[in-house]
Amino acid sequence: MNKIKLLNGVIWIVLVLFLASLPVYAGDADRIGTAAGTQVLVPVGARDLAMAGSDIVFTTGVDAIYWNPAGLSNMEQSAAGMFSTVNIFSDVRVNYLAVGAGMGKFGHIGFSIKAFDFGDIPLTTVEDMDGSNGRTFSPTFSTIALTYSNKLTSTINVGLTTKLIYESAPRVNGSAVAFDIGLQYKNLAGIEGVSFAVVAKNIGSNLQYQGTGLMQMVTVDGRQEFVRRGATSDQLPASLELGLSYNYKVMEDNTLILSGVFRNNNVQNDEFRFGMEYNYKNFLMLRGGYLYTANTPSEEVVYSFSLGAGLQYKLGNTLLGIDYAFRNVQYFDASNMFTLRVGF
Repeated sequence: MNKIKLLNGVIWIVLVLFLASLPVYAGDADRIGTAAGTQVLVPVGARDLAMAGSDIVFTTGVDAIYWNPAGLSNMEQSAAGMFSTVNIFSDVRVNYLAVGAGMGKFGHIGFSIKAFDFGDIPLTTVEDMDGSNGRTFSPTFSTIALTYSNKLTSTINVGLTTKLIYESAPRVNGSAVAFDIGLQYKNLAGIEGVSFAVVAKNIGSNLQYQGTGLMQMVTVDGRQEFVRRGATSDQLPASLELGLSYNYKVMEDNTLILSGVFRNNNVQNDEFRFGMEYNYKNFLMLRGGYLYTANTPSEEVVYSFSLGAGLQYKLGNTLLGIDYAFRNVQYFDASNMFTLRVGF
C-alpha cells in the first residue's frame, strides 16, 4: 500500500511539473497559421465530437484515445474497436480506426491510425499550370498512435499516447513524433459526480519537409545547377486542456452529463467547449455541444455548435454501438460523422 501511495505521489509530481512547463512552450494569437502537422487537430469519434470535445473527463474506452488517453483504462470490455469516418471539406475524407485491450494489472493498451483521403488532385507544374497532361496525385496524411493507460486508484486514471505524424506529396515528405498525456480524477474533493481531467496534447518534435521536390534549377556563372530550397521547421499545434464534468442521475436508469473544457493553444486562440449528454438505460444517448473561440471575430469562426445521438445494445458478451455527430461549419457544408463501435 505504501509503495502504491509513493508511486501515485511521484506520478502526480511529474505530471504537475510537466504541465507547469507548458506556458513557456505556449504562444499567442500572433502565431496563428505557423503550425505544422495540423492534421492532428481534426477530431475523430462521433460521441465526443457531438459534445464539441468538452468531455475529456468521462470519455472512455477506445473513444478516449484521441480525446484523453487516460480514459482508455475505463474500458468495460476485455477488447474493443471503433471506426469513424467524416467528410471535413468538399471531398476530403478522414477515416479513423482504433482498437484497445485490457492487459490485467499491467493496464490497457491501444492502437489507432487516422488517415486522410484527398482523392485525385490534378498534377500541375510550372510548364503545365492547367494540369492538361491528365496526371494526378494524392497526398498522404496520417497519424499512427500507441496508447497506454492504467488505473492508479479507484478514482485516478492516467494515460500516455505516442504518435507518429507523417505527411507526403510528390517528392517531398515530413514527419514528427508527439505525445499526449492525460489524467482523469473522479469525485473531485469528495463530491459525488463531479470529476476533473487534464490533457496535454501534441508535445513533441518540429515537422520539416524534405525531398527532391525542394530542389530548383538555377543558373550560376552560366551553368545550370540544382539548389535546395530551404523548408522551415515548425512546431506542432500543442495544447493544454482542463476539463470539469458533472454526472447527475436524473432518475432510475437515466443520467445527465454536463461538461466544460478550457483549451490553451500554443499557435491559435484559446477555446472554451461546453456539452451535455443524456443517457437512457445505456441504450439511447442524446448529445449537444458548443465551441467558443476567444478573441475571434464571428466571420473567422469556422466551427460552433454540434449535435448527435448514439445507440448501443449488448448481445450476449458483445457490445455493439453506433454514434452520429453533426457539426456546423461556416462557409462549407456541415460535417456528418459516423462511428461504429464493438466490444467483447
